[in-house]
Amino acid sequence: MRQTVSVIVALAGLQDTTVMAHRPGTDGAAVSVRVGGALVYMHDAATVATFARTWDEMKPSASLLVRATDPKSVAPIRGMAEPAVMFEAVDSPPVFARLERPVGQPSRLRVTLGRVMFDVRDEAAFRSTAMAFRRAEELAASAFLHAPDLAPREQAARSAARALRATTPRTGRPTVSERSGRTAQPTRVPAARPRRTHGGAFE
Repeated sequence: MRQTVSVIVALAGLQDTTVMAHRPGTDGAAVSVRVGGALVYMHDAATVATFARTWDEMKPSASLLVRATDPKSVAPIRGMAEPAVMFEAVDSPPVFARLERPVGQPSRLRVTLGRVMFDVRDEAAFRSTAMAFRRAEELAASAFLHAPDLAPREQAARSAARALRATTPRTGRPTVSERSGRTAQPTRVPAARPRRTHGGAFE
């Protein structure tokens, strides 16, 4: 059976984010960004740069968002815990963003990474999420191996290997602190932790 799963992640208020480098300096390197219950693993520097640039280019549009969103807009659904989503990206998948200004309603910024769309409701949500992806781009500079002189065939082989890793479930991912180079706990982007309501939704 074949299926397509598309995900919408509504962001309201300051987001709880974590940015990490995994296995830096190896062929299996990755950089991850967690925004609340959404986690993305990026397996090459170009993908990280593409995602970070998309958020950065939307700064002017983000100024048109409201400062704060009514918490009821992300209220939990009775009888169901809020789901989490994890996805992996390699070789710069399609990304795009746009500002929506419906008549009589607050503006919304929608940033789509592959099949995952971040529905950004206010300035705080945009600012904290964009900061996380900027931090990921900083980590990518030292996390990934630089190989500008690879032959086309070897470049294709490495891309295929990364794509295979991106579709293979993993457990027990090692992380490394960018400061010490030792195995460590995740480094966090400074952001206020959103308060969870009953059922797992964020306010």
